[in-house]
Amino acid sequence: MGRSWLAWLPALAGVALAAALLVPTPDPVALEQQGLIHLLAAPDARGQTLLRELEAAGHGGGALRARVGRESWRRALASALGTANAERAARGLPPYVLVPADDPAPLLDLRLVADGGGLLLDAALEHDGTVRALARRGPWTPPGREALLPPLVAILVALSLRRTVSALFCGIWLGAATLRFGDGAGVAGAAVFGLWDVFWVYFRGELFDTFRIEIIGFVVALLAMVGIMSRSGGVQGLVDKILRFAGTVRSTLAVSFGMGCLMFFDDYSNCLIVGTTMRPLTDRLRISREKLAWVVDSTAAPIAGLSLLSTWIAFEVSTFAPHLPAAGITENPYAVFLQSLPFRFYCLFTLGFVLINVLVGRDFGPMRAAEARARSTGQVVRAGGTPLVSDELTALEARPDLPHRARNALLPIATVIAVTLQEIFRGGGGYEMLATDPARLASLPGLTDLLFAGGGGGPLFAGSAAGLLVAIFLAGSNATRLALLSGAIAAPLVVSALPVKIAGYTAFAAALAGVTALAGVLLRGLGLPTRRSVLRARELLSAGFSSTRALSFAIVILFEAWMIGQVCQDVNTADYLVALSAGAVTAVWLPVLLFGLACLVSFATGTSWGTMSILLPNVVGLAAAVGAEHPIGAYGLVLVCIGAVLEGSIFGDHCSPISDTTVLSSVATASDHIDHVRTQVPYALVAAGMAVVAGYLPTLVLEGWSLPLALVTGLGAWTALLWLLGRPAE
Repeated sequence: MGRSWLAWLPALAGVALAAALLVPTPDPVALEQQGLIHLLAAPDARGQTLLRELEAAGHGGGALRARVGRESWRRALASALGTANAERAARGLPPYVLVPADDPAPLLDLRLVADGGGLLLDAALEHDGTVRALARRGPWTPPGREALLPPLVAILVALSLRRTVSALFCGIWLGAATLRFGDGAGVAGAAVFGLWDVFWVYFRGELFDTFRIEIIGFVVALLAMVGIMSRSGGVQGLVDKILRFAGTVRSTLAVSFGMGCLMFFDDYSNCLIVGTTMRPLTDRLRISREKLAWVVDSTAAPIAGLSLLSTWIAFEVSTFAPHLPAAGITENPYAVFLQSLPFRFYCLFTLGFVLINVLVGRDFGPMRAAEARARSTGQVVRAGGTPLVSDELTALEARPDLPHRARNALLPIATVIAVTLQEIFRGGGGYEMLATDPARLASLPGLTDLLFAGGGGGPLFAGSAAGLLVAIFLAGSNATRLALLSGAIAAPLVVSALPVKIAGYTAFAAALAGVTALAGVLLRGLGLPTRRSVLRARELLSAGFSSTRALSFAIVILFEAWMIGQVCQDVNTADYLVALSAGAVTAVWLPVLLFGLACLVSFATGTSWGTMSILLPNVVGLAAAVGAEHPIGAYGLVLVCIGAVLEGSIFGDHCSPISDTTVLSSVATASDHIDHVRTQVPYALVAAGMAVVAGYLPTLVLEGWSLPLALVTGLGAWTALLWLLGRPAE
């Protein structure tokens, strides 16, 4: 661009404002319902939610009447009760059951009170002839069109100017300033105090979030491990092994796809392990980083979202399971999930599209341009592109005198996977379950509950730290090995002596690092004989540091993606988008509407899990009511709509430049982040279009339409599209 990119910001902000003003105003009643959902879950000054206060007031479960102003409020209350009942079941308490108004059960009286521009919730419990007022909650401010501006500006600037960090910062600042302006600050004051909130509220909030720190630790440790594997000849040895099966572009991409399908238990580890392992080989064969990033990103979330043994399934089930009884569905929630799998069209089409694309070897649009550039010039990243990891990592080669041993890469990778799964098993209560209820451990609900309870950033961090230590052990001298073993023996003693108990793996890593350093100094003085063909301590440090020192850019983007997600939550972006859908509830179009709405929410907020948790509690009852008059039936439409929300959430996440998994795919493959998004979006849009045209619409319009017919139609159309529009990159 001839002009400074800063000169374009006012114009792009104006375009975003104009786009936001063109969006219709949501139904006020639908906004009220969203407000009631928030207020029912909001804690009071003592930290108690309304339903917890209801329990403290003497109503410990069972029948409950409700006096509400609108029928939509009753649905919101039923949703809140469903969520509360799931938590109560875990505590062994009976569920709340809504009964008709003429039942003599205790009465919960709900009233929404307007307070300036916000809403307050007043509630009272009538029981045994007495009325007890419950604590007032609120205010909750209904969102306006300004709720769309933070994600809209961030995404527009990122895609137009390819300035990811600046784009996300603009969106965060705009959201923080909007909140300050809504609190009564003037324009100048909102801008100044909004800038303060960017750092003191949002950055500080994410910086001290345990999960965020664990994910950053996971990324840093894994890339340091890859650097040591590369320098010690392990990566080259692994490439030599893979070349037996993947000596061509087609076979290499097929192996990448296969590895992505095998890493089904978690999307984060899928992205990092597959991307970092296959990148040296794809670079060697002149495959663009954008193409590898698409293959990695398009297998990670879809395979984890569909897998029956992943960290996703228990969360997915938990978002709709509490609301099934209120819709008259008594099926086991996991059975409902299994029956919704034939309606997971986007994930199924995406996986099929990747495989067909790899086999056919043709591309169109921006991906074709990227592949043509890489093949003809060898530039796997476009000139001027900014990979999210350092050139030192991507250019790091084995020391010339070292043999290429594949085990120096295979054993660390296997350690990452094994330790991660072990930590998930331990953290999820697997050992206790094995001792007390082994039959449950062999069941699908038991396994998925274990995966969900034990998942998170901790196991990933522990696995990558263990993999890093194994890589050091394999590449290091005898002195380094003995130092590591000394640290492993001494670490438990150090952990037990700590005055403050912290997470076990963190303490272990800290103690091991300290004891290793001390032992290394002592052993150096002993003149311990060492092996030939090893990396000295300085080379180990250099390889690890070179691999991670340019990660600051990627870490900033990750933090900003998390921060703008919190900003969107605070300005109620998702509530505004959900309220826009009110009224469009015909059975035929409901799954399509929910798929598109989930896409918008996920795209704007950068989180598929957050989108699922926002939409699914409202979907079950709505789909059951609408589907009762359709031939597919209430239960059938519930299954289709659950699949549509789950799929739309993943689709929006794939297309969003502010999604953490999209960022991690760019990190793992050392791709320019915006180039990855720009090349992936057309293919994701085709998959989404096929999901609607060959999936959701014919399912509800054509009698006898099934998943095999949908797959044949969609995948056949994709193949034809590749032959008509695509060209091979010679």
